[in-house]
Amino acid sequence: MIPLLVVLAAAPLDTTPLAAERRGKAFWKTLTAECAVPAGESAAGLVNEAVSLLGSPDSEWRDDVGYSVVATCVYRKKRLEPEERRALVTLLSENLRRGIGETGNDGVLRRSFSALDLSILAALELQDPALDAAGYARLLDDGLAYLKDERDLRGLEPRVGWIHASAHTADLLKFLARDARFKPQDQARLLDAAWSKLTAPGAPVFTHAEDERLAAALVSVVRRSDFDPASLDPWLERFVALEKQVWTRMPPDSATLDASQNARNLLRSFHALLSFAEPAAAGGQAATREKALATLAKIRR
Repeated sequence: MIPLLVVLAAAPLDTTPLAAERRGKAFWKTLTAECAVPAGESAAGLVNEAVSLLGSPDSEWRDDVGYSVVATCVYRKKRLEPEERRALVTLLSENLRRGIGETGNDGVLRRSFSALDLSILAALELQDPALDAAGYARLLDDGLAYLKDERDLRGLEPRVGWIHASAHTADLLKFLARDARFKPQDQARLLDAAWSKLTAPGAPVFTHAEDERLAAALVSVVRRSDFDPASLDPWLERFVALEKQVWTRMPPDSATLDASQNARNLLRSFHALLSFAEPAAAGGQAATREKALATLAKIRR
């Protein structure tokens, strides 16, 4: 029989979140202001400590440290070297799969807020790429897979605050879709992913602007110079087909009705965002807006 003390000594403990908390919230609030790294510390080390708090049920640790330190030190102040950014992308991407498929527990917080932090890194890629083509493609694959596989779809939860996994992943995909490495075939993948998230069997009617955040990701596709408005036609036909399906039964099937409501909300948000003037937008934006409006006319109740 192995002595208990030997077992305990052999079992490594994840003390990183506790180490970050021991510094105190005042320390981290000072860091989020200008990323002034104390002597003997490194920006990369402090960022890694901060992201260990992304799974905290305390929204201050999660939002004000786990998110804000990355926003300040990585994006605004650009204190990480390219290899450090790549390592951070790897860490956060791995977080997306931790406990995937579980619902109703706090594990979703680490996954959701890792997606949000990845959106910061994806935005920085547009200015100063650190990922090679394979790394970018892997991040896009990971983002699309997470959007598809996350089952905990809560928005705002009184005990822990924002969870919002679908919206956070939409933010990540929005920036990835603006990247020059986003290929024409990826456009259909993103359109399909948004549709599937909102119309999947069992999906609730989203009420915390998830449709708007996903629509913003789709608008990033439309505003690309390589976007063909005609490629949107089969996708728009899905809205018409789903609306017809709702009324094949009386009273309507509740799951189909919920899916249709989500789809309508997505299309409305999509059209509304396309209606805002964008000086740098590609020529396909106006044509796409008209197509979206025509589809809305077909499915109005």
